[in-house]
Amino acid sequence: MPQSAARLDAGSISARQASRHPWATVALGMLVGAALAGVAWVSIPARSGPENPSTSQASPVPPGAASTGRAGPSAQLAAAATAALKPLESVVNVVVRRNDTLDSIFKRLQLSIEDLATVRSLPGIRQSLDFLKPGDVVQLVSLNGELTALERRVSDTATLSVRREVDGEFAANIIENTLEVRTEPLRGLITSSLFKTVNDLGASDQVALQLAEVFRYDIDFAQELQPGDSFTIVLEKVWRDGAFLRDGEIVAAEFVNNGRTYRAVRYQLPDGRREYYTPDGRSLRKAFLLAPVQFSRISSGFGLRWHPVLNRMRAHRGIDYAAPVGTPIRAAGDGRVTFRGVQGGYGNVVMLAHSGGIETVYGHMSRFAPGLFVGKRLKQGELVGYVGMTGLATGPHLHYEYRVGGVHRNPASIKTLPAEPITPALRGDFDTKARTLLAGLDAASHAAEPTSAR
Repeated sequence: MPQSAARLDAGSISARQASRHPWATVALGMLVGAALAGVAWVSIPARSGPENPSTSQASPVPPGAASTGRAGPSAQLAAAATAALKPLESVVNVVVRRNDTLDSIFKRLQLSIEDLATVRSLPGIRQSLDFLKPGDVVQLVSLNGELTALERRVSDTATLSVRREVDGEFAANIIENTLEVRTEPLRGLITSSLFKTVNDLGASDQVALQLAEVFRYDIDFAQELQPGDSFTIVLEKVWRDGAFLRDGEIVAAEFVNNGRTYRAVRYQLPDGRREYYTPDGRSLRKAFLLAPVQFSRISSGFGLRWHPVLNRMRAHRGIDYAAPVGTPIRAAGDGRVTFRGVQGGYGNVVMLAHSGGIETVYGHMSRFAPGLFVGKRLKQGELVGYVGMTGLATGPHLHYEYRVGGVHRNPASIKTLPAEPITPALRGDFDTKARTLLAGLDAASHAAEPTSAR
């Protein structure tokens, strides 16, 4: 009997047996697949030999020249088999969790700790490699538990890239990512809150905080903001590698509060500081803030009141700002710490001495700012502590006092002088840059009706 017939008969018998035994179908398929792969591998050299008429008549290929012929079916099948047998690399993007370290991440993913130690030993990358924050993303590429690549962004403009080379050694380098800053106009109408209006325009909470910071000396956003107020801003948007990264700084702004219009432009001083000025060059910054706590409400004003703890009429020599526990409290002006500790009904209290015999008091705090001590000098806006309800307090709030020569004054009635205006030496440069910014602000103001929060 010819061999081909014998193989056919054997296959038929195997098929009949498989039909009687379903479990044998899988085994039969595996055998047939292996046989086909074997035939393909054997046929490859046979087709390239001189006994094959199609190749023996072909022109010889010069040494080093690439073959441009199309591979036959057997060669294609062999290439597919080779690709199927090649191990696949695993790519995992790990979002760093609280208390995560690279050691814990490698152990969690069952990656080689020896590889991590080798990467750590590379010069100049230890700090960029190990300093992780919650929310960071680390990309790990591995093969059979061995690290082949690691990548993580170390800053807005730099990415650490580690790769295993052909010789098995690791190499690391820092890839520079260029940033592009674009400006975009935003216009909004207040119907409920500043945050909601800004968010509905597609901007972040940080933009709302910035806007409040720009006009914090003229508008008390906790007490004076009302429906119908509007704003227009020219905002920087930061892009990286063609993708939006984050909101930047406000470069020009207009706010209409209770029918009164305030305008501001940003200007960078020679020492690198960026300040906001009116269009005619007057600084928006003043000696004292209107309120040391942002987005709070006045729960008790200055003057006589019924004391909620003592249950009797008593002079209230400050203003109470109700806010959640932990809300930051900022220094109202430049000053020096003269007291930090616990004092009677004030509870945790800090006292600052300012020029001109002025003193400010911050009471009922839950805790003090880290590193705060008597004698330390604070700049306006620096952290003093956090809102609490220590001492004689029925709820969380800041008790704020303003004293001149030891005499209590109503903080809400104090009108302070602005900071220094643009100097004559910088006036020409300021006017040129301010005109450009104001032109963008005017264009944004007239482009469309303001968008209100929905």
